[in-house]
Amino acid sequence: YNAGEVASGISLATVQDVVARGWSKLKSSYNNDESGYSPESLLLREAIETAHNTIFQVAEAQPQYKGMGTTIVACILHDDRMSIAYVGDSRLYRLRGGKLDQITRDHSLLEELIARGHYTREEANKLVRKNIVTRALGTEEGVVVDIIEEPIEQGDIILLCSDGLNDLIPDQTIALTLSQFADNLEAAAGKLVDQANEAGGRDNVSVVLARIDEPLTGSRHWFGRLLEWF
Repeated sequence: YNAGEVASGISLATVQDVVARGWSKLKSSYNNDESGYSPESLLLREAIETAHNTIFQVAEAQPQYKGMGTTIVACILHDDRMSIAYVGDSRLYRLRGGKLDQITRDHSLLEELIARGHYTREEANKLVRKNIVTRALGTEEGVVVDIIEEPIEQGDIILLCSDGLNDLIPDQTIALTLSQFADNLEAAAGKLVDQANEAGGRDNVSVVLARIDEPLTGSRHWFGRLLEWF
């Protein structure tokens, strides 16, 4: 998208700000009775929706940013589960017991055609361009943010990445690299970026890794401390 780096910067700053300001209000201000989602998930969705609205308004007000947009994936780890919210084809993976699972499903033409039964995955991978997204932040007036809640276990490794990684590196290679560097996530992230660049580096590559070293029950306290660092 036009000015994608601007849209990405706005989305990161906005999500961080909204989550930081809303975190202390979770216990009293949020009610998840109707939606079934946790307060953390609802806060994350609100943050991404706010980012979308900000990007859209900036693009409407400044002609040089007309049509700008970005994809996003974000998660909050809490109470032995993770709240995930995303728009577009940036992904979240989980490595557990050496097995890599893609938790999010891309908002892309390829995935929609597969879901509708027009192609098998093998056919779609050959015939459909991978990078045509069907949702993005800022490109239209409204946006639908998907939410996923998943349990987490001690030892899990969580990977968030842009399509600049997974378009070039197969899941089997990602899983092997994460397993080899499980004790050094900084080295794992660097290795994954290097592999994507060595495979052609046709797009920006973003990689974020987290490892669950201990239970996160009652984790609002530590997350509050984490937010104070930023």
